[in-house]
Amino acid sequence: MASSNTICRIYAMKDVYPISDITDGVDPIHVQVGSQTPPSNRSKRAALTYNHVAEKFTMPISVAAKELGVSTSTLKYRCRELGIPYWPYLKMKSLATLESSVLGFARSGSQHIIRHIREEMEAIMDNPTLKISDETKDLRFLMQEFIS
Repeated sequence: MASSNTICRIYAMKDVYPISDITDGVDPIHVQVGSQTPPSNRSKRAALTYNHVAEKFTMPISVAAKELGVSTSTLKYRCRELGIPYWPYLKMKSLATLESSVLGFARSGSQHIIRHIREEMEAIMDNPTLKISDETKDLRFLMQEFIS
């Protein structure tokens, strides 16, 4: 039997107790001290599919990570595994702002512009590495000039 000075840590508990307090009445041959390992994020990370992650592109990565129940680092790591080199929130936010600006100046001919912006947002949801098209950049520039 171990001496009363020996200390062990039980993973689920926050306090440290002398091993004699834990092992009293227990056969010491069958006691496995320290065999418990903390649960890893691998199972959570593996459960994140592209579709789960893509649903969150319209929010900052820290908020998305909280909603998905993982850390920001875990989400970034999984994104790299899924082929998403960076979080496309700023692109999506830019396109959403452009869409609301165009809707604010709604005219009869603006429906095709709105459709183009929404198609571009959907394309970025499917492939976040896509760049914003030159037409959309020009439209964004014109809207900024018009508003200013």
